[in-house]
Amino acid sequence: IIDHELLHGGYLHRLSHEAMILYLFLVVVGDRNGRSFYADATIMGMLRLDDDEFDNARLQLEEEGLIDYRRPYWWVKKPF
Repeated sequence: IIDHELLHGGYLHRLSHEAMILYLFLVVVGDRNGRSFYADATIMGMLRLDDDEFDNARLQLEEEGLIDYRRPYWWVKKPF
């Protein structure tokens, strides 16, 4: 899922650091279809994000079309 499209699509220039670490985390923990179901509090603790940083990162990834989120399920989508 992580490929040159993240760079060539300009995502690395647009995403905040918090959004980038959240995306990487979701890729690492996701199954072969990009799905995972970690709780918000667990992710925030592991990534050391506060509520606002976490919410902003999630919203940014959703707006960029990189993830879908329907509590408690996360789905990493290809960035194109």
